[in-house]
Amino acid sequence: MTNDKTALKDREKRKRVLFVIKLISFLILLWFSNTISTFLTPYFRHTDNVLKALTFLLSSHMLISLGRLITVRFYLSKKATDPFRSNFVLGINHISSILNVAVFLISLMFLFGVNPLNFFASITIVAAAIALLSKDYITNMINGLIIMFSDQLSLGDKVRIADQTGRIQDVTLLNLVILNEEGDTVMIPNNLILSSQIVNHSRQNSKKLTFDFELNLGPETNLDQIKSRLYLAVNAFDQHLMKNTFTLKTVEIMANSLKLKCQFMLINSNKALIEKINWAVHQEIISISRENRQA
Repeated sequence: MTNDKTALKDREKRKRVLFVIKLISFLILLWFSNTISTFLTPYFRHTDNVLKALTFLLSSHMLISLGRLITVRFYLSKKATDPFRSNFVLGINHISSILNVAVFLISLMFLFGVNPLNFFASITIVAAAIALLSKDYITNMINGLIIMFSDQLSLGDKVRIADQTGRIQDVTLLNLVILNEEGDTVMIPNNLILSSQIVNHSRQNSKKLTFDFELNLGPETNLDQIKSRLYLAVNAFDQHLMKNTFTLKTVEIMANSLKLKCQFMLINSNKALIEKINWAVHQEIISISRENRQA
């Protein structure tokens, strides 16, 4: 996340430079608009419309960029020590893009001499019909923004949605893009995200290790013995374990088998240590299962 935050800061620096360039361009256009109008009007009768469209486009675009820059800067300063979520910035960028498209369309109206207020008033019925026909698309966009600004999902999180498991690569206004365990890119509609049960594996306690397994029931099955053997396997890493956190729970007792859950907490976790503990515990579970079947 530190690298993501650094990369974002670098992009924001470039955007600030672009904002300054746009500001200078706007001031030049504002300062010389009368001169340009006087010079070009004899040759091009729509000069005033072009200048009006450019003035509106640049001024509106600058205000949107300024609002975006201030929001992102405030967010970065607030998240100096807190967990950083780049999808929040992604949401801000999408809102800016939507506003910029709206500004561009209004600028085109100025260019062709159309009054935007009169235009929108005249197509009220048509706009209502379009909104009704595209309500699923609009709902999808709104749900996409909700996901972006939610603190439940972040880019890079490993999630399970319906029958798909993978890491979140991108959040668009239409889809959540995940890279599944087979390396395939899967696009899930935002409407489905908010109506599905989601498991965010990245938000689970990384210091808690859980082992679910099933054993055949036999005459020699002894829970105390199973617990002791697993504890001995885990105790080889005693210096990394929190005291009194080891538990073995019975999840379900069936006619011919038994479902168990073993859990314990680590003081500090890292990938290499977790792999070693997983190997030791899995090996012991396999040994117990084999002996249980032979009994």
